[in-house]
Amino acid sequence: MRSTSSARRALALLLCLALATEGSGAAALAATGSPDEPCLLLKYFAPPVSEASARSLLAPIPSLLLRDLGVRWVAPPAAAQAPPDPKDLFPEADDASLERISGKMAEVLRRMDRMETRKAAALLLEAEEEARKFRLGDATRPFFAEIFLRRGLLHLWEGDRVKAEEMFARARVLRPGFSPDPGLFSPTFRDAWTRAGERPSPEAELLVQSIPPGASVFLDGKPVGTTPGRIKVSSSRPVRVRIALSGYQDAEKAGQWLPGDSAAFRSVLVRDRVATLGEWLTTSPEGKGGGALIAELAAGAGALRVALLVLAEREGQPVVRVFTSGKKDSDPVFLGQFEWPAGDEGAAEAAGRTAKLLRNAGWPAASGSPKDAEAPWYHRWWVWLLIGAVAIGVAAGAGGGGGGGSSGSSTGAIGVTF
Repeated sequence: MRSTSSARRALALLLCLALATEGSGAAALAATGSPDEPCLLLKYFAPPVSEASARSLLAPIPSLLLRDLGVRWVAPPAAAQAPPDPKDLFPEADDASLERISGKMAEVLRRMDRMETRKAAALLLEAEEEARKFRLGDATRPFFAEIFLRRGLLHLWEGDRVKAEEMFARARVLRPGFSPDPGLFSPTFRDAWTRAGERPSPEAELLVQSIPPGASVFLDGKPVGTTPGRIKVSSSRPVRVRIALSGYQDAEKAGQWLPGDSAAFRSVLVRDRVATLGEWLTTSPEGKGGGALIAELAAGAGALRVALLVLAEREGQPVVRVFTSGKKDSDPVFLGQFEWPAGDEGAAEAAGRTAKLLRNAGWPAASGSPKDAEAPWYHRWWVWLLIGAVAIGVAAGAGGGGGGGSSGSSTGAIGVTF
């Protein structure tokens, strides 16, 4: 068997290695490549597109884009957290708490019998504070009614009939079936109690203010007015009050207010960066003016890139506009727009078009995506390996040909042994 030179043996090994690893080597290199980039995707819709329609169309887009883009989506900076559920703030009173309240009320009665009005008033405040920690229900309602009745009696003893009747009116709402026994209560008390019943039924009143003003006020999700204004809270159960103004984060407060309560809810609204950016994008076809906000959102989310999708409507058809973040604080770059494809595969087709726009703008392609499959030959690593191998072979052949004059005639065949 004819043997080859060491240079030809190395060339053969190199060629075999290139052919054997053409498929598996590319996958291995891709697997060891850099991890997917953290990117932020913001989706908006412009009037007259409804929120329900926009959510239905855009909801699957983030996951579909991951088929073609080598990214991972990160969440935008979180807005202010909503207050806890009112049910958690005001639990049901347990037996130990009810016993403490009952003990304070028993002491109030003893102090009032001794005409120790100051001490009785202080104990009533303590009992009320303890009772307000819990949800108004069958267990606590009698205590609140008795507290307001006793406070009314103290005002009546001081000669303040107006305040006394106010307290009696609150007690009547909580204990509507109560009728004072003439043998236990004086005519003065019974007269004030009757007058309290002739008053309008007291409700809790909440003064709601915001900066800036003009925000909508919602009580358990139902609109009840705008700021500044006073709202009535007729329910004695825990409720949630929300202040909402376009372009600002909502402000919320959970509370429980009893009949006759008067309280205030004041809030300085915080500008909602995501909503503000959406307003600019939906009113400006080119998205001018949002660069600083995009940079701020990207920094807060730890994102290297930001994509923005705006769902609008043109001649009754949904249209998607695609933007990508500019450099630093520059305005977003408008990449293009297209009509939302019809049919069941509309979302998949829309995601494909969006991904193509983003890839053309420099976004990384996912491993095995159509862009990778259609990559030109000169982007394939093994092509350059083969070119290098051929170059080595040519150089080796040229070097060996100069010293072969005495070896006899050549047949032109290359023998390879392993």
